[in-house]
Amino acid sequence: MSPTPPAPLTLLCVHPHPDDESIACGGVLARAADAGIRTVVVTCTAGEEGENLAGIHLGAEDLVSHRRRELAAALAELGVDQHHQLGYRDSGMLGSPGNQHPDSFHAADPAMAARKLATILRAERPQVVVSDDEQGTYGHPDHVKAHQVTVRAVVLAADAAAPLPAAPWQVVKRYSHTLAKGRLLAAHRALLAAGLASPFGDAAFGGVEDLPLGTPDARITTEVDVGPWLARKRAAMAAHRSQIGADSFFLNTPEELAASLFATEQFILESGVLGGEERPEPDLFAGLVTAPPQPPRAVGQ
Repeated sequence: MSPTPPAPLTLLCVHPHPDDESIACGGVLARAADAGIRTVVVTCTAGEEGENLAGIHLGAEDLVSHRRRELAAALAELGVDQHHQLGYRDSGMLGSPGNQHPDSFHAADPAMAARKLATILRAERPQVVVSDDEQGTYGHPDHVKAHQVTVRAVVLAADAAAPLPAAPWQVVKRYSHTLAKGRLLAAHRALLAAGLASPFGDAAFGGVEDLPLGTPDARITTEVDVGPWLARKRAAMAAHRSQIGADSFFLNTPEELAASLFATEQFILESGVLGGEERPEPDLFAGLVTAPPQPPRAVGQ
């Protein structure tokens, strides 16, 4: 019997809704794609509870169908190789009626959702998996659930006794994407100084301890410079035009300021071993690959 060939280097990112992949991990997805690493995105819901925030004309098309097309365009911008839908319904914000919908991700049986994701992990065989952090970045129930399900699925995928199709697969490194409080505070102050709207309004925070969300800086293990891929990341966000309008701070921030705000993506390694000696670790695949990323391709190529 011939030996099983080694799995190609693969990055798999789990996100609750269409557009989360571009906002949270657009840079690392484009960077990995240009380095010849397979990229896979799993979207847990179709974004049913979203609103047409930009007020675009949908014609006879419903918002969910439109968001599916937006997602496909964004994934193409990022060079994503494979996309999976986990098949749940958007739950809406905490306490909203959508939480109680029988098909909502929030109401889903965690064990069943983990089995569905673990089946994808065994099929795709990623060395690196990324999902939300334990607080769901900003507390949205679908983001929290994405973290919980991913943690459980990674363990399940490696369990030889689990009744799942395909051979067991051990993910080498599992990360949570997150936002450090220090960078959040600096971004807030920079936006206000430039006369631009901040997600925190005009709050005058005394220090990072006053921020209502974010991760303490000391917990950040990995910071990836995605500056050369920032144009691709912003193009992917712009593809979600019903959710991220031209007046969004993601897109209307001047280029120089955008580089300081969005050109670093931050992560916490939650299982596995940090690679190399540089800290914070500069690459999700540190310790797994030594070749530098290839120069980024132009937007739209």
